[in-house]
Amino acid sequence: MAFEMVCSRCAKRHDALTYRLACEACGGLFEIEYDAAPAVRSPGSAGTRGMRRFASTLPIRDPANMVTLGEGDTPVIPLPGIGARMGLDRLYGKLECINPTGAFKDRGNAVQVTVLKELGIKAAIDIAGGNAGHSFASYCARAGIKFVGFAYEDPLHPKLQAIAHTGAEIHRVDGDRIACFAAAKAFSEETGTLNMVYARNAYFIEGQKTIAYEIAEQFDVLPEHIVVPVGNGSVLLGLWRGFKELVTDGRIEAMPRLHAAQASAFQPLVAALDGKAWTAAPGADSVAVGIRNPAPPRLDRLVLACRDSGGEAVAVDDASTLRWHRRLAELDGVLIEPTSATALAAAELLIARGVIKKDDLVLLPLTGFGIKEPINFPELMSSALQLP
Repeated sequence: MAFEMVCSRCAKRHDALTYRLACEACGGLFEIEYDAAPAVRSPGSAGTRGMRRFASTLPIRDPANMVTLGEGDTPVIPLPGIGARMGLDRLYGKLECINPTGAFKDRGNAVQVTVLKELGIKAAIDIAGGNAGHSFASYCARAGIKFVGFAYEDPLHPKLQAIAHTGAEIHRVDGDRIACFAAAKAFSEETGTLNMVYARNAYFIEGQKTIAYEIAEQFDVLPEHIVVPVGNGSVLLGLWRGFKELVTDGRIEAMPRLHAAQASAFQPLVAALDGKAWTAAPGADSVAVGIRNPAPPRLDRLVLACRDSGGEAVAVDDASTLRWHRRLAELDGVLIEPTSATALAAAELLIARGVIKKDDLVLLPLTGFGIKEPINFPELMSSALQLP
């Protein structure tokens, strides 16, 4: 299927013959448009599993080129313990945390690394320290692409060690994530190596829309509410794009309400939905490390995704996040990262506000595996242990 890169700001169209991050005319970010609506009703051949089933709906020139580690087809399980505690009759989790590298990022990287491979890219740069870096490094290793990563985290952090094991070239940076971006940009300009910047590219989001396709297969009746953690917002945007394509395809009549969970220290989407500006406080921090993002690159699209689906955005504090993080393991046996637990804390708030009702069907994508992220907030963890 042919596709083009279309600027979300000025609507200028660009071909997809080179790796593009932003519009040459105005600097806006891209969305991908296909020459025909993706036929998601029959996504793959019989016996094909994982995301390869959906290759015909993705910005991939030849499905045979797809770089895959078996991502996708993650199970949906009932969460009766948490449901009873929250007062919900039908609460489910989709275990994105059991993707090959332990996080939902694998869906996006399966697509964007395939694109790099098809374009003949031999080396790429990006930030290295988190789930995105581990996933990207793993898929690059699979594709034979050199990954040059920039990181500021402790070298003993398990995610950084996992990245190093892929053979990636890691550069340590003094400072924070902003300093890493600056160092990566300078290295790219000096060496000519592609600076990928996964949070800005459209290919990564296209990979995330396959979550929506799978949900449509896994439920006879779609959930009324889906609650997801939002930093860059690729899961929220992927769900929105996927469900819109399913509506167009005639497979579903309407999409679920898509709700965003943000950390109280990082809530730009919550503010934007209220029509307010927002700036992070100096030294802001959160146990939800995966969504510590003061400025999502596609904030306007995140607002649109929430409004178009009838969803809301709520901010949750660290104590609530850690409390639900522990309860999920105790009551339903599922260990996730604290970032993922923000979805549970947000669901609690949405119930209290009357947005989610007792008999509503609710789904929580559980985005990261718990063992990958140590909890280094002992004072908060101590208070979180004071259950019920």
